[in-house]
Amino acid sequence: MTYVIGDLHGEVTLLQRLLTILPFQEQDTLVFLGDYMDRGEDSIATILLLAELQRTHKNCVFLRGNHDDAWLAEWDGARFQSPPDMDGALDVWDNYNGEIPFSVGFWLEGTRVEYEDEHAYYVHAGLEPGKVAARTSDVMKMWGAKGFLKSKYDWGKPVVFGHWSFSEPLLQPNKIGIDTGAYKSGILTSVRLPDRQIFQAKR
Repeated sequence: MTYVIGDLHGEVTLLQRLLTILPFQEQDTLVFLGDYMDRGEDSIATILLLAELQRTHKNCVFLRGNHDDAWLAEWDGARFQSPPDMDGALDVWDNYNGEIPFSVGFWLEGTRVEYEDEHAYYVHAGLEPGKVAARTSDVMKMWGAKGFLKSKYDWGKPVVFGHWSFSEPLLQPNKIGIDTGAYKSGILTSVRLPDRQIFQAKR
């Protein structure tokens, strides 16, 4: 089975809570939809926890969100030059006096734009309507494609995404949205595929 986890935005305590709730087994895959950085409780602690999870559970996939992409634009391979112009980024920077651990940059470099298995396509912000998944640019997959949320286009598999925040998970035949705005709502959401079972950790 595949367990997909929505946008974290630094909510490390909610992540810890969710990981104790999810009944995943060694053979199951955990897919994180990106946006690990900015806004929430502690972005750096969140990434360090994910790095530890990566060492203990081999089947982890970490997708890249637009906030993560923006941070990588400031990464020179050894250090972050400045905070990106993103909501919450300056707070992260100031909390560490501009000394973001280099391990965070290396970890973010290892994230990927997309993932696919037998159940679905997984991207941070969706796919371009009317085009097969491979025809959507990386920028759109991370930052959003026009018309995606309203589209009924069949990509051949459902598209599981974050980025766009909902009060409740969006479950449609062609797409599944699980960003429930954890940093402000206090609710972090996961969906299991193929059965679409929803799991939530609450503050």
